[in-house]
Amino acid sequence: MDDYKSDNRSYHRPLWDENGQVHYKITPQAKEKNYVAVCLMPPVKVIPVIFIPGVMGSNLKSGDKEVWRFSASSLKKWPTAGPDKRKQLLDPKTTTVDDSGEILNDGADGNKFPSRRVRGWGSAFYKSYGEALDRLQYLLSDDDILLDNYFREAQMQTARQRFTGVRIGDEPAEQVLTEAETAHGHQFLYPLHVFGYNWLQSNADSAIRLGAYIRKVLGDYHGRLAVNKVILVTHSMGGLVARHYSENMDGQKNILGIVHGVMPDLGSPAAYRRMKTGERGVIGMIIGDNAEKLMPVLAQSPGPLQLLPGIAYGPGWLRIEGSNTKMSLPVDDPYKDIYLNKTAWWRLCEQDLLLGDTEKEWGTYQDRIKVDVKKFIEKLNGKYHPQTWLFYGASADNPSDAFLTWKERLPQRVREAQRVREDAGERLELSSLRTHALISGGTPGDGTVPVTAVRTVSPHIRGVLATDVDHEGAYAVAPVDRSRSVYSDLSDALVFTVRSVMKIVQQVPAP
Repeated sequence: MDDYKSDNRSYHRPLWDENGQVHYKITPQAKEKNYVAVCLMPPVKVIPVIFIPGVMGSNLKSGDKEVWRFSASSLKKWPTAGPDKRKQLLDPKTTTVDDSGEILNDGADGNKFPSRRVRGWGSAFYKSYGEALDRLQYLLSDDDILLDNYFREAQMQTARQRFTGVRIGDEPAEQVLTEAETAHGHQFLYPLHVFGYNWLQSNADSAIRLGAYIRKVLGDYHGRLAVNKVILVTHSMGGLVARHYSENMDGQKNILGIVHGVMPDLGSPAAYRRMKTGERGVIGMIIGDNAEKLMPVLAQSPGPLQLLPGIAYGPGWLRIEGSNTKMSLPVDDPYKDIYLNKTAWWRLCEQDLLLGDTEKEWGTYQDRIKVDVKKFIEKLNGKYHPQTWLFYGASADNPSDAFLTWKERLPQRVREAQRVREDAGERLELSSLRTHALISGGTPGDGTVPVTAVRTVSPHIRGVLATDVDHEGAYAVAPVDRSRSVYSDLSDALVFTVRSVMKIVQQVPAP
């Protein structure tokens, strides 16, 4: 559509062809009329942004059968699946990424970028990320507002312009976006890709695949790139995949910067709780709500095990309180004290729950802890990309597991049964697992990752936001508490994410 601003001048919007190139549709005019056709130039140079989901955040399949996906056919099998079936279905050796999942507004980007399907959006678990990915792409691509301003009297601002000069909470002033930074950021295009990965496998293996994916994405935009690098945006465990590729695989040279959301940097005691008691809430009904259902799956899966607290988390996060026992573990080595312990009742893994040849399964589990888990966690400790930005949950409204306590809680009916047996001259022996309950510390966090699991100080960490988010919904569009957020219709976490991307691209010269 053209809008003639004067008798001899017309303005023309850019059109994108199937190759992502710009052209214009102009009606020829007689030379003697001295018409001037003004072709509005959009940004054309590309800086790809790749989103990396968290644990359980990528769709999985086995052969051509759905295993883990937000669909009725996938989810309905879990509530009735027993331990053997769960172990068979959620096997890191037989599952692969399923990129055929649902996508919100697949054609919204037109020809400006490859389709969202091609950009990997179908690999993301829709319930967790469908709306968030759509909104994040919009916030990074609303440059058309600036072009449309030529055709209207009332000028509108892009989201990034609205974020300019806005401070979130009591964050440092240097994290606030300036007008110059916003203007510079508007000179580039940001196609949002998704790197789905098999979260059951080792994050080190996923990092290898991430490197290959980054190289492919850069190759796909050959000739359009502003810089031969990508920006990574991560959720939870996806941050560990990104950091391992960046810092332990020489991937830093391909990455302009990383934005982490609710990353369990030092590990989280919640990973121990899942092994011992299953997952809580609706997710627990699907993935497994007790140790019998979930332990066989987690024990064979390096990825979830790599979320356990490492040495840097510190001692004493597991407490045992009974009538005759009071202790805090680990003393100094969680691998020796807890994860590889084979006899203590509070050990991480119970051999008799591993199914099949349990002695062989225990030996494989030990090797997995020693090789896949310990080496991954400890080698990554303290390493960050030089342009790291991160947000984390820090609310007391999302009680988290900074520490866990096995507390002796013998039900009254059991106490009565013991008394009756003792009166009869018999002793009722109960295992400690039957007489103790695992109690969360209820400390501030996001419901999964406690504040104590987040390292916020490093020469490489450029910006940090402590905010009110729950773990799974860290990238949810709507704020948790509208009265405490900067915008009533947009979470502070998403504002921080977009703003961090703009900060990162200041390294790139103007086209």
